[in-house]
Amino acid sequence: MQAFYILLTIAAFGLGSAASATVPTSAAGDPQQPEYVDASDQVFASPGAPTDMPDTVTPPTSSVSNDACSLSSSGLDECIRGLFHSIVPQLRNEGLSEFNMRSIDPYFYQRGIFRYSNDGVQGGLLIKNMEIYGISGLKVNSVSSNFTNSGFVIKLGVELPKLKAGGQFKADVKFGGLRLVPKGPFNITIDNVKATILTDGHIEQLPSGNKQLSLHRLNANVNVGSARVLANGIFSDRNLNAMILNLVNENLPEITRVGIPATREQWAPILVAHINEFFAPVPIEKLLLQ
Repeated sequence: MQAFYILLTIAAFGLGSAASATVPTSAAGDPQQPEYVDASDQVFASPGAPTDMPDTVTPPTSSVSNDACSLSSSGLDECIRGLFHSIVPQLRNEGLSEFNMRSIDPYFYQRGIFRYSNDGVQGGLLIKNMEIYGISGLKVNSVSSNFTNSGFVIKLGVELPKLKAGGQFKADVKFGGLRLVPKGPFNITIDNVKATILTDGHIEQLPSGNKQLSLHRLNANVNVGSARVLANGIFSDRNLNAMILNLVNENLPEITRVGIPATREQWAPILVAHINEFFAPVPIEKLLLQ
């Protein structure tokens, strides 16, 4: 169960939220980096209860055209929400060539290795050739931003109706005197994901004259409505394999509630790297005017 605890955590949020895109990385202590609001203060509610998540959301009042948002406008937050509203659904299959945005639905994750050590359990997990479907269904319900000359801080309230992911895994897990080395195909279905996402970064002037949006760090408070894992190869015995999967699926709400924050140090840098890679070719001045 611990192997799939890691698997679900990484696949469910670390990769699923790669769509909440916004933005090259800078090291800690970078002078361009603004003060970061840590999740330990009152930016986030208690685990599993994201803030700013109304049941009914009014459609953005800003135009769904490609007009850029002015960073000096009093309506900046609503304008940014409008950009998400108009752009994200168009990133399914084709992408948006006018912004150099490639498709993110489906999203292909080639390979990643994750390590876990806690409560007497040690292990590693390899995920490869994973395809994720449903990212273009992302809805941004609220935006709270602060842009300065040196950087920005943004908080988003988001929801995702459904995510499906499938690929190959191999794990090596030790607890007590027992060692498990399962491998095989897996599929995950996740419904009704709600999250409050906090991130910071800066807008960089490139030698080409274009500007680029870059994230530094990211934190999130995530609530998963329901999820189900299917996998072969945990045990060679099919009945035992099915029994373990049933146990995992029965406990998924608790596994995700505890697992996502516990593994943040692994999934957050991966997510930031994927978002920055996505936004590297995007001329951000077409979306945000300074």
